[in-house]
Order: sequence, then C-alpha cells, then structure tokens
Amino acid sequence: MVFEESDFKIFDVTSLAGRMTLIKDVIDPKFEQSAATILPILNKNWQQWYAHVAKHLRRTTYAPDNTWVAFAPNKRGYKMMPHFELGIWADHVYFYLAVEENMKPKETTVIVDKMMLVSDMVAKLPREFVLSVDHMVNVSTPLTLPTYDVAVQRFSDTKHSEVLIGIKLLLGDKHFKTATDLSQITDALALLLPIYNKLK
Repeated sequence: MVFEESDFKIFDVTSLAGRMTLIKDVIDPKFEQSAATILPILNKNWQQWYAHVAKHLRRTTYAPDNTWVAFAPNKRGYKMMPHFELGIWADHVYFYLAVEENMKPKETTVIVDKMMLVSDMVAKLPREFVLSVDHMVNVSTPLTLPTYDVAVQRFSDTKHSEVLIGIKLLLGDKHFKTATDLSQITDALALLLPIYNKLK
C-alpha cells in the first residue's frame, strides 16, 4: 500500500492551514503516485483518463475531514459523470466507483436506469465491498443487493444523495505496515470496471 499508518496523523492537526499543508506535502504526492499506477489501467479502454486531486479551495474555516483523487475521462472535471475515487479519512483509505449528486437533475433518469440495470453485477461483488451514500460523510454499510437498491431509489428521490460502491482499508490493516503496492486497489478496480462500463 502506498499509504502508511503515519499518513493518518494529518487528521490530528486541527487547523485549516496546518492540515492543508500536510495534505499537500504528504498525501497529494501519494495520490499522484497512485495515479501513475491506476491511469494506465483505465486508459486501456480507449478513453483518455485524468486524475483530479482535491484542492479544497472553498475551505475557509474548517479543515477537511477527508481528501481524495478522482479519476474520470474528462480533463475539466469528474463530478458530473460516473468516476472512480481514491481517498483517505482519519480511520481508512477507500476506493469507490462513484455516482454523485452533481449529475442531478439533468441526468437523473438516465443514470438511475443504468444503475438499476447493473444490480445483478453489483450483487456478485465480494462480501467485503461497501456502500456509501455521501462521499463527504464517513459512513458506509455492507454492500448487498437490498442496500444497493435502496440507495439507488434514494438517489432518484432525494436531491442530496449519492451512490458509491467499493472497498475500505481500515487503519491497522496489515497492508499499511508491510505492502508497498496498490494491489488491493487495482483488484477492486478490475471488479468495478465492468460496472462502470455499463454506467458511463
């Protein structure tokens, strides 16, 4: 794993300036390092993908509780389309296939129909996969077909809602101590790519 247990200590710093400095100096280079592995995999599907490292430019008072790099086949942005997101909270690293609220309302019907069509594929993902309905809140649940269906319906009906599926690597996981590769992330990407290809 590119990330180390010491990386989580940035969240012990409470000031906006202090934490942002650590994010820029410690975490963002690791996102760039991760992108060097992930982008060549994504570019194999004949699309040009780009890495978008979160800048948190709108933060003026409170330090961000998480930070991330998003991957999308659009140089200008990623929130308006299905994309992949690698991020870190104070207690875990995550990798998600994300459909966020910025696609609404214009694309709501289209993307909801597509998310419903991939339900069978989602149901076949490994048991350790999780579901989140907001990339800005540190809450997730086990990914099952019923929880996924509820999240998709909520996305359809509720303005502030999202659907993110993928993996979490918890602080204390052995990979933060022994591994130096991104195998767990790339393995998850391989499983999520067929679903992405149906959503795009």
